[in-house]
Amino acid sequence: MIFALMVYGCVDYELSRRTMVDSYVQSSRQAGVDIVWVVDNSASMFEEQEQLASHTAHFTDYLTRVPVDFQLGVITTDIDVDEPGALVDRMVLTSESPQISTRFAELIAMEEGSRDEYGFETTLAALDPTGVNSDLLTADADLELVFFSDEDEQSDWEVSEFVDTLASYRPTSKVVINTISGDPPEGCASIVAAADPGFRYQEAQELTGGLRESICSLHYEALLERIALKALGLENTFALNAAPDLDTLEVLVNGADIHRRERHGWQYDAGLNAVVFDGFAVPPPGADVVFRYALWIGTDEDLEASVTDTGLEE
Repeated sequence: MIFALMVYGCVDYELSRRTMVDSYVQSSRQAGVDIVWVVDNSASMFEEQEQLASHTAHFTDYLTRVPVDFQLGVITTDIDVDEPGALVDRMVLTSESPQISTRFAELIAMEEGSRDEYGFETTLAALDPTGVNSDLLTADADLELVFFSDEDEQSDWEVSEFVDTLASYRPTSKVVINTISGDPPEGCASIVAAADPGFRYQEAQELTGGLRESICSLHYEALLERIALKALGLENTFALNAAPDLDTLEVLVNGADIHRRERHGWQYDAGLNAVVFDGFAVPPPGADVVFRYALWIGTDEDLEASVTDTGLEE
């Protein structure tokens, strides 16, 4: 609005319109990614497991639509078993797995286990390159962990020590921890879940730059979409180099014009000065992403004088 007033009310000032072109290349995972869900299988997790299992398609649909090699598996937080950290059913799912959404839901809906949650302990057992899953997981692939629990982690591991040990298992790969747990500082409750705060899981998430989501969310569809995009290593937010005249903003992905809309399109975030993609409009790995837009430019004196003359100064 301020710029429009400049144009029509302040023609004496040296303002000009410039076309900007910002270009990006979407990231890609060259070596593929192992996605391991660490699911709390204590008795209190029945409703949360059911909620997750009923929405697995919102996670797997993204995985199978994007050309990224992945392996998807599930472990529990239970150490009172013969092989702590073993993948449930000794199973990894890939883009070639039939009925992957249904199979993933079956892996999540597991039998009740110990009431004590040792997520760090079972994760290290699962990812040890010489351990129980060494024949199933890819040691040189990137790793995305998702902790899913209604209570905090209870092992004796210091969080930073756990993160460092996990990283040492894959020294040439990117290791990221995501968490779906109770909200700090007091936990959360909703019609679908109730949870204590997951402080230790969330500290590990922060140390590795992962996502933190609420297990009490009423919107598991959107939550799982965000986790899927993160697991695939895709960016959905692209900062612009200047504030655009929004009416002129064009968004192109591999030369195709992407529509501005809330679902499966893009929106402009003024606070970030960024374009945010949603759903299947998120650019695929290696895609050329181009933003074309106009903006008004002038000297600082011109801009100050324009604001003063239009009565917009503070």
